[in-house]
Amino acid sequence: MNKTITRFTLLTVVIVLVFISKTFAQSTNFEQGSPVYPLLERMEIKSGNLNNQLFLDIQPVQRNQVNKNLFIYKDSANLNLSKVDRYWLEYLTDDNLPYTNGNWNSSKTPFFNLFYQSRANFLQYTTKDSDFQVFVNPVLAFGLGKEKDSSTLRYQDTRGLELRGSIDQKVGFYTLLTDNQVSLPGYVQSYANQQGAVPGVGYWKPFKNSGYDYYGAVGYFTFAPEKHIDIQFGNTQNFIGSGYRSLLLSDFAENYLNLMVTARIWQFQYQNIFAQLTGNDFGVSPYPIKYAAFHYLTFDAAKFLNLGLFEGVIFNNGNNPGRGYDFSYLNPIIFYDAVVNNTGAVDKETAGANINILPCKDFKIYGQFLLNEFQAHQILSSNNWWGNKYGVQAGIKWIDIFGLRNVDWQSEFNLVRPYTYSSDNAVDNYSQYGQPLADPLGANFREFINIVRINPIGPVDIRLELFYIQQGADSIGGVNDYGSNIFIPYGQRTGDYGIKLLQGELTNTIIAEAVVSYQLRHNLFIDLTGLARHQTAPQYEHNTIYASIGLRLNFARKEYMF
Repeated sequence: MNKTITRFTLLTVVIVLVFISKTFAQSTNFEQGSPVYPLLERMEIKSGNLNNQLFLDIQPVQRNQVNKNLFIYKDSANLNLSKVDRYWLEYLTDDNLPYTNGNWNSSKTPFFNLFYQSRANFLQYTTKDSDFQVFVNPVLAFGLGKEKDSSTLRYQDTRGLELRGSIDQKVGFYTLLTDNQVSLPGYVQSYANQQGAVPGVGYWKPFKNSGYDYYGAVGYFTFAPEKHIDIQFGNTQNFIGSGYRSLLLSDFAENYLNLMVTARIWQFQYQNIFAQLTGNDFGVSPYPIKYAAFHYLTFDAAKFLNLGLFEGVIFNNGNNPGRGYDFSYLNPIIFYDAVVNNTGAVDKETAGANINILPCKDFKIYGQFLLNEFQAHQILSSNNWWGNKYGVQAGIKWIDIFGLRNVDWQSEFNLVRPYTYSSDNAVDNYSQYGQPLADPLGANFREFINIVRINPIGPVDIRLELFYIQQGADSIGGVNDYGSNIFIPYGQRTGDYGIKLLQGELTNTIIAEAVVSYQLRHNLFIDLTGLARHQTAPQYEHNTIYASIGLRLNFARKEYMF
């Protein structure tokens, strides 16, 4: 049995046995990609108050953390809510049973008086004393798409089951299991062929001529040993930041096994994530294992200001077989650099900061700074030292632009220097299952993102997205490592000095996408998508025009904007 799994399991069992008798009320999370997240952020911006203990700068968010703010938003006359806003607040009320005062029998037409008693849940059950509660929902996603100049029909066929609940109001549980067969647009297939991994997917098998067959699995349990502390263990993802991208930790990659400990005190939230990751060498069996530890401290400094500090480390057995998960990194209040130095290891460290500002009504400014390696004299010398590895994000969100109700705009800029996220070996790069843990582009790029979201009526959601990406790619055949591919050890770099942003084969990519979604009933959506992608490089030019239609139930829509 894998030693890390054994250690994680033993540690978790010990914690449960010690604290279960005095556990406080617990909660599961809103799923990644839920419509709840843009709704909560919109309400937060409209309220002009970041000091609400929601901490939307790190996801997922627990369901029970939303209640207090939900009631405030629904009853506030100062927010000047539109009919569309109230429509989605009612959606949230229905979706968040049992944590809201939503009606357990809200459905007007339950099937056989058993199924869909409430609008949000196919099947639900609670004991009279609420010692056991469970919600069960089917998961479906079907779609067909056509790519210009290709005779291959693109498709999605997903079936699954979602289950969440609680035991004795002390232990919460959640699982999402899906069986998937998909055929993706050509540029996504090219990405998957290059990386050996399908975005957001773990193990997969070829399906028919150009498809992928895989299982999806999310599962965890939660409990709260103390009033201000929550513990979660399972197979999940995390996202840090307010942007479309995250330079610190994103949900682009496959789920990973992790133990998450969250403490909330006053205006602070402090989260520790201890994870097991899969390396990117799929030619060996079993696949190489590496480990990670992340700290994120977020602070509501004022009504208009939220600050966050991040640090992380990725490590593997290396020259110390049997090392497994180094317990030195379980210390929740120590800087990882001290641990690395004390152990004599060469583990991959990352540090960063996150900021959110509400400068005035209906506006939000956000940003991130990521640091992989830094020497002040090298920055000041302007010699473009290769080890100046950092990333910068800056963005703005404007809701109800020009007074147009439920028309919201987001603009974002991201920049990452060459060789950022890479390591001195092929294992400790900042990745999970052959996919970046941060921006899917890797490194040595800059990108400009613009998104307009329009809600003309409650169930209709229109998204217009425009991306402009520049990246310095490696030469054809991989002769030179210019720093964009995070999976290449940085020892193969082109030099120590003169390392400039966008060095290498300059690649320009423009992506425009329009998505119209209509909610037929709770969590049942029909999606119409049109995408145009134009990519040019010195030695090639690729064009993609793609259109699709899809139907999904209790399943988040996936995007491939790279």
